[in-house]
Amino acid sequence: MADDRLIEVMSELLAEVHQMRLDMNEKFTGTNERLTSIDNRLANLEKQQAKTNVELAELRLSNLQIAEKITDIAHHDLRIKQLEDAVFRKSS
Repeated sequence: MADDRLIEVMSELLAEVHQMRLDMNEKFTGTNERLTSIDNRLANLEKQQAKTNVELAELRLSNLQIAEKITDIAHHDLRIKQLEDAVFRKSS
């Protein structure tokens, strides 16, 4: 009788261990799916970051070109003032 009770307890324990393994496998599967999702999102963010970096570099270059044009315009303005001064002094 004691052997029967021992076998019964051990079989219940084995069933509980089996259920715990099934639960753990489900949790691991869920965790793996979430990690895969996070990996995909991270890859998309890295691609977007690369695009953003390229766009920022292009914007920086455009700003430098605009700054050069502004400098050219300022120099032209000074030359025009000098020409106007020279012309208006001669005609006065």
